[in-house]
Amino acid sequence: MDRSIGRCTFLLVSLALALASATAQGKGQPPAFEAALAEQRPGNAVSRIGALSDYVPSLAGTAMDSPVYFIEPTAPSLGLPAILILGGTHGDEIAGVVAASLFVSWAKPVHARLIVIPRANASAACLPDPDRPGPAAVVVHGASGERSFRYGSRFTALEDETQPDPAVFLPEEAGPAAALSGREARNLNRNYPGDPEGSSTARAAAAIFALFGAENVQAAFDLHEAGPSSGLAWDIVAHPKNLEYAAMGILAASDRGVNMVLDQSREEHRGLSHREWGERTKAAAYLIETLNPGQVAGGLPGFDQLGNPKAPLWKRVGIQIETIIAILGAHAEMDKPSGWALIEGMPNLDDLKNDFSRYF
Repeated sequence: MDRSIGRCTFLLVSLALALASATAQGKGQPPAFEAALAEQRPGNAVSRIGALSDYVPSLAGTAMDSPVYFIEPTAPSLGLPAILILGGTHGDEIAGVVAASLFVSWAKPVHARLIVIPRANASAACLPDPDRPGPAAVVVHGASGERSFRYGSRFTALEDETQPDPAVFLPEEAGPAAALSGREARNLNRNYPGDPEGSSTARAAAAIFALFGAENVQAAFDLHEAGPSSGLAWDIVAHPKNLEYAAMGILAASDRGVNMVLDQSREEHRGLSHREWGERTKAAAYLIETLNPGQVAGGLPGFDQLGNPKAPLWKRVGIQIETIIAILGAHAEMDKPSGWALIEGMPNLDDLKNDFSRYF
């Protein structure tokens, strides 16, 4: 793509869709929603922008509402299954946000609809992490101009919550041994399946959960990052019912130089996406973790996410994308109808290594 043409296309499509979204909502959006919109450059396959509040209306006008991007195949038809990609469950796991954003810009699904939520917790995107502060934003100077992706927190901001932190937090159906600190009530990825009448965080989880049924989601990916001291970096966690697809995807991705470890979602993982999505919906559920070297105790506010020699952002984003495409390739081969999950148009690891800025 010629860079000048690409910039105009992205900006015009983004503006048109943002205006359409605002018109559909009938009023101005809260700052967190507007900030999430501003980060994106929708490609021409994006048919519309919805919102989490479409699924739980009480989220409308709150900092937990967030844009939902619908990307259609060239010849859409009624009853198509959908693929869901979530970034920004945790605001400091920036590679997942950026990878989801590149799907918004570049993905061209062949048969299935693609639904992308780049900022699953819009409030957390606006809050510096109290334990591991990083840069205010990660800035990429790209073909569409300067792209700024906010670097936030794991938690919903206290001022955006409707309920105070409890003394301890227990995910739904978790036993007493699984008790967590009270602030984990504001961790979106401990709140599934959510509660449409509960806390702000629980309502956001309920909206994402409701989307599965409303949109016929068949495969879903939650994009995360882990710090250097965590054993989760470079990991795929898959629900047992779709473990074989993940294994086939890992084998295919390894041919592209992507080496990931496979873990199985377990019963004790109550409240987490890979467990509850897989347990309570028909969708194949996956959580992908890459390494964020900036996630250390005390934080690294000046950390260079783009140029870190051990895990530069292009590598982490490329591995997230390659892993998703490889797993979807396994679904396309193993499921009926054949080829349903194929997505074209995405940059691969080598593309991002050679010219990261081109895709922004």
